[in-house]
Amino acid sequence: MQRNSLIFIIISLAWGACEQRDKSGKVLDTITTGEISIAVEDGYKPVISSCIDVFDSIYRTAKIIPHYVSEGEAVNALIQDSVQVIIIGRQLASKEIEYFQSRGFTPPTTAIAYDALGIIIHPDNRDSVLTVQQIRDILTGQTSSWKNINPKSTLGDILLVFDNPQSGTLRFVRDSVIAGQELNKQATALKSNEEVIEYVSKNKSAIGIIAANWISDTDDSGVQKFMRDIRIADIAKEAGKEGYGPYQAYLATGDYPFKRTIYIINGQGRRNGLGAGFASYLAKDGQRIMLKDGLLPANAVTRLVKTSR
Repeated sequence: MQRNSLIFIIISLAWGACEQRDKSGKVLDTITTGEISIAVEDGYKPVISSCIDVFDSIYRTAKIIPHYVSEGEAVNALIQDSVQVIIIGRQLASKEIEYFQSRGFTPPTTAIAYDALGIIIHPDNRDSVLTVQQIRDILTGQTSSWKNINPKSTLGDILLVFDNPQSGTLRFVRDSVIAGQELNKQATALKSNEEVIEYVSKNKSAIGIIAANWISDTDDSGVQKFMRDIRIADIAKEAGKEGYGPYQAYLATGDYPFKRTIYIINGQGRRNGLGAGFASYLAKDGQRIMLKDGLLPANAVTRLVKTSR
């Protein structure tokens, strides 16, 4: 009995010696164990919540605690050290990188998928193919009525809505779509992508700008409900050209113009922490979930099958 007890003590001491601890003696997380909090841009909630569920089911001693917020809130949380990892639609800016470098490290940044802006309208709106220039004119306020798009339209003034004042969607519009022009002063920012979908479903003259991930997984019952309530506008690069929706194939071919990259940014400052493990999972095995969810995986081959439209 004493011999067995001695063996158990030796094994326990050996195990404890392998554990990494911080200065206070607390056991640190590893790539597959422990617990971390992450902040995720609300636009990517559908796919990232699926990825977390699968990751936690595989690594049962690991726990990812997500907070779904705006892009601006996610970056602020990382800088303030209230979360260890963020998932957003941009890389860190130079000043943000300099802040972390002053702390002795540069946060690893990994591309995990491509998504897009989704342009949604009411089902009764018959003008479902818009050009890039028409979208820009709506975003800058140069076009204020649906009759400017189509003189035969029975709709009135355009009601432009976004998900959140600090969202990655609005930032992408300012940086990449209207490229520094002043945003339409009549635009309204709500609180979430889901609220934008609900608003557009109830207002025939509305046009909403959302993250395409909220409508990309056509097998999802929630998305199927959304698609009964709204319509996705196709976007043509020029007048007279064919329009395309924000779908995998058209992101891969470049036919859909409003494509953007999703990144996971690890602010843990350790290469063997749970943040690194989750980032590795998303960039490898998690690519299958990205594909199934209707996004274009960043690190997996997507086979395109040409069909007639």
